[in-house]
Amino acid sequence: MGSAGTILVVDDDAGVREALTAALALRYAVQTAATASAALDSLSAHPFDLILLDHRLPDLAGTTLLQIIKRFFPSTLVILMTGFGSEEVAIEALRGGARDYLRKPIDCRQLYARIEALLAIRLAEPARRHHPYVQPPDLAGPGATPAPAAQTPDRARAIFKALRYVDAHLDSVLSLSVVARAAGMSKFHFCRRFKACTGLHFREYLLRRRIARAKELLKTTGQTITDIFPEVGFKDMSHFGRVFKKLEGQPPSEFRRSLRGRLPRDPADPGRKNLLN
Repeated sequence: MGSAGTILVVDDDAGVREALTAALALRYAVQTAATASAALDSLSAHPFDLILLDHRLPDLAGTTLLQIIKRFFPSTLVILMTGFGSEEVAIEALRGGARDYLRKPIDCRQLYARIEALLAIRLAEPARRHHPYVQPPDLAGPGATPAPAAQTPDRARAIFKALRYVDAHLDSVLSLSVVARAAGMSKFHFCRRFKACTGLHFREYLLRRRIARAKELLKTTGQTITDIFPEVGFKDMSHFGRVFKKLEGQPPSEFRRSLRGRLPRDPADPGRKNLLN
């Protein structure tokens, strides 16, 4: 097993995990995770220099997990991978703290070059490798003693549970009280921890997730806008349209028209399985 750096591969596709492990294990120490939850467990147990993170995970959006990683493990480098290559996803990933973005199927030489370039920077800062966890100030509270890294799962997992609950119930009414209860927290502590972890107030995050799901449906299905807005938790189309335009700069109808001729590959496309060229 290689020792030039430690890499965590996070992808729900077993074939992808196996292919990346085979490609990287001679140069790096590689571990894998199939879900966001498993990735969080691995991060809590071991420091990693770099994470190869799939854009789509079964229990949480990859970009949402990216937010958690950058809040709690800010020195860990992240490369986001996706089979739905688009400038929009790339911009979202880079804004969220990813250091690079790769579209599947991934070219092996390109993968090596990008990993080596990033790890050259990462490994030149050995002090950061021994302190991978940083507790966001808002989680500690005024004058509180910073929690040890061993407490990371408890502090992050409650919010992770809330994020998972939100993603599973986007078509429902989601009040702060309901989600805080699902996370096993009081509203007061939930608000503080949620903001510290995601960088957003709960209501803002919820609206962004609803619109992100709507965009996904507009891109990948033939559903009408009339069918989509209740599916992402809006009561009426006018409110949906206003929020969509505020966040995206255009109404949903224009967003869908802009996709014509450049729709992403279907997720069931066998090409998604052929990860390495």
